[in-house]
Amino acid sequence: MSIGTPGGGIVVGIDGSDSAVDAARWAAVLARRLGEPLRLVHAHPGGPEDADEPTRAVLDGAEAAVLDTVSAVDAAAPRETTTGSELTAELAVEKVALAGRPANALSDLSASARMIVLGHTTTSELQSMFRRSDVVYVANHAVCPVVSWRSEQGFRPPDGRPIVVGVDGTELSSAAIAEGYRLAAALEAPLVAVHTWVEQSTITYGEDSRFTDWTDFATFEKAGMVESMSGLATRFPDVQVEHRVERGKPDIVLLEQSAAAQLLVVGSHGRSAQSSAILGSTSQGLIHHSFCPVAICRTR
Repeated sequence: MSIGTPGGGIVVGIDGSDSAVDAARWAAVLARRLGEPLRLVHAHPGGPEDADEPTRAVLDGAEAAVLDTVSAVDAAAPRETTTGSELTAELAVEKVALAGRPANALSDLSASARMIVLGHTTTSELQSMFRRSDVVYVANHAVCPVVSWRSEQGFRPPDGRPIVVGVDGTELSSAAIAEGYRLAAALEAPLVAVHTWVEQSTITYGEDSRFTDWTDFATFEKAGMVESMSGLATRFPDVQVEHRVERGKPDIVLLEQSAAAQLLVVGSHGRSAQSSAILGSTSQGLIHHSFCPVAICRTR
């Protein structure tokens, strides 16, 4: 199970877009809560000599936005967490210019990072099959958690909205659940664990299944989910958790849940864009359509 490298910093891909700057703002607040440094990374084609004034201007602009945001969040919220531990006095910000394709450079950095945060993808799911999306590529190849920052309303600091995590009983799901707990604790947010099911996945599926009362089945599934998460519940006793069993396909149910969430956390096999489109990838669809930021977790 991978949680990234503690102390490795929150790495943010900066390309000059508004989405990347908002992603950096969000990452800065999270970095403060996790006690991690923030690394603003601008990758550019060519050699070191191409890291010229425009590159520095992009990084300087992102740093200024980040520091303004942290100051505003500090002014609006108490400096003490509910656990009584004081937040870091200052956010350590590092600006890094790298040569090479952004997706490759960021994927390489994932080996030593706590997390990578990127702006939203500008390609559709179909376009991602034929035209490489940096966000999709990094999400499919990074070894630490990757957040694709998305929002219908621009940057919003952490608030009382829940963190939603997808639960399906797999090892990837376990990685997502553990990360969900850690982030919920850091952001002082409630955690909503969502397990989905469809009739076709049950052993009783058949022509008569549409007339079946599925109440007992849903109760059984929920009990199993609660039991499987009990160890983490003990480790994070201050995190308020709600367990939901929803009927429907995971991509559709989680997309609906994202409308009221501040973060969605899911596991991913790290398939290629082409394989994801053919086999169906929940994380792939959420990267393109979620109403809130999406954290994709993989196992090393």
